[in-house]
Amino acid sequence: MPRLIISERGKEGERVHECLEPRITIGRNDDNIIRLLSPGISRHHIEVVAQGDRFLLVDLGSGNGTLLNGRKIASKEKHLLRHSDMITIDTYDLRFTTTAHAEAALVEEEVTESDVLEVKLLKTVLAALDRETVPSLEVLNGSEEGKRIHLTDDIQELIIGRDPECSFPIHEHVVSRQHAKVAKRWGGIIVRDLDSKNGTFLNNRRIVEEYLHDGDRIAFGTIVLMFRNPQEINLAQLEAEPLKRMPLQVRPEEIPLVETTANPLEEEAEEKLEVEEEPSDAVSDWEKVERNVGPQEYPEPRPLPKTFGSMTPTEIGMIGLGSLVLVFAVITLINLLMS
Repeated sequence: MPRLIISERGKEGERVHECLEPRITIGRNDDNIIRLLSPGISRHHIEVVAQGDRFLLVDLGSGNGTLLNGRKIASKEKHLLRHSDMITIDTYDLRFTTTAHAEAALVEEEVTESDVLEVKLLKTVLAALDRETVPSLEVLNGSEEGKRIHLTDDIQELIIGRDPECSFPIHEHVVSRQHAKVAKRWGGIIVRDLDSKNGTFLNNRRIVEEYLHDGDRIAFGTIVLMFRNPQEINLAQLEAEPLKRMPLQVRPEEIPLVETTANPLEEEAEEKLEVEEEPSDAVSDWEKVERNVGPQEYPEPRPLPKTFGSMTPTEIGMIGLGSLVLVFAVITLINLLMS
């Protein structure tokens, strides 16, 4: 069953309201279902409306506004409430809780006390793991010591100050109404002083704007906040512990033996190579003969036939005359045959 757990900061104790009504109004007037007596709360401040299995939060145009998980919501807009959502109005915190998701997981099963405890424990562990992976700010001293906000993905920047409308209000007189801003930038998360009266100090040094790192202390007057960034811690651990590579060591006895099958063609080729490499006796004897025989006499080469350019004029004339006689004889023979 959904419920609202109501507590007032600076006071002990809390009260629980079961969300049985379809519309729950909260404010300072007597006609509200939940009446909260505080001058900073409007007569009809907010309402929680049931729509089937869902519950919606609506700000009714309050004067000082309403925060949902540290972020101010617009007037008249509907916001879906989820398990463990925190509603803040003035000095009151209203936590919305529901076990519907746990009951849905146990449909058609016998629910025992141990099952419920296991589900609650699992939810607690998962929620803690989720919170421990995002940056956060925590108040270390003062009346709001222990107050913390996680910079989840949906929070790009938040305003810190005494004004209740701030994203992260700190009700201390040394804190200005809008003292500083924490915002996400491309290079990390920064804190910027908003012209506060007492200034903003980062690790005992007054600053205007600086990047935040894990473990930094931000001081607004006498109030100190601690910045935590688990992602930066994990990155530092990875950089501090380089990857260690062990050399591969293989003992000779661990190397498997490979058996090969003999190829007849390869064996025959190897035998031929071995035969060719061994010099025969005939070759050796011939080499001995060449060493013992002296210089030999070789016949002179035959002269090449003369060409036209190498002939004498007489030789050329004789060849020309012979050619004319041959032509005359051929012509005479042809005439005789034709007659």
